[in-house]
Amino acid sequence: MRVPRITNTLVLAARVFKSLVLGSNLRSLRLLLRPRALVEYVSESLLLADSLGRTPDGVARKHVHEVFGSRGTERIVLGNLSPGAGHWLWASYAVDIVSLCMLCRLVRPGLVFEIGTLRGHSAYHFALNTADDAEIVTLDVGRGPGDTPLPALATTVLDDAHVARQRRVERYDFEGTPEAAKIRCVYGDSATFDFSPYHGRVDLFFIDGAHSEAYVASDTRNALACCRPGGVVVWHDFGRLGVEGVTKCVRELARRREIQLVPGGSIAFMRV
Repeated sequence: MRVPRITNTLVLAARVFKSLVLGSNLRSLRLLLRPRALVEYVSESLLLADSLGRTPDGVARKHVHEVFGSRGTERIVLGNLSPGAGHWLWASYAVDIVSLCMLCRLVRPGLVFEIGTLRGHSAYHFALNTADDAEIVTLDVGRGPGDTPLPALATTVLDDAHVARQRRVERYDFEGTPEAAKIRCVYGDSATFDFSPYHGRVDLFFIDGAHSEAYVASDTRNALACCRPGGVVVWHDFGRLGVEGVTKCVRELARRREIQLVPGGSIAFMRV
């Protein structure tokens, strides 16, 4: 009776090996004429492989509800579901946005501070999943070419591309929605911005600005100064290709503090 089972296992192993050698790897060559798509494919593939592999040193893989507790059922609200809304519904990005919404539901922040507005997608979801009297403050460079300061610290190639995209943003995702009343946009370089009015006041601090090691380290120091005891610091893009500064800084901090990484996504978070 064990022979069919062994045979099925061998057939499955052969198919997996064939797919590795002749399947997805060869199919990805079709993306050579679309460099951005190729980079995104490789990044997603590596992120998934890492998620299924060994846990990074000093960073435990845990879902948000495992750390903050849950009643077993939680309701979250998703917005910007119009056609062509972007790639946030891809596997890892969907995990990330759901995790952020869950954090809002479980932590119940009164004040959220975000570094890196871009299109306002995450700020919109913070507003959708917090109390009516919550405040969302989101910091980014200006939306016009003349409003963009030169970076005070080193940046990555992807950061420069994001700044260029920011200049083309004509409308934030939350504009024209009831939740816009909860969101306040502030502008400037996060390395030189005056965070002192927020020291010890922030319940949830989201770091998603420039991804160089210098900027992530600077943003992390400011986040720790701004968060109240019991607040939460969240980093986006841990483990993603081309933004290794996030991974390096989080791993370095994990030597001294307890940090969790959401399985299947790029969200790392820590209770202060």
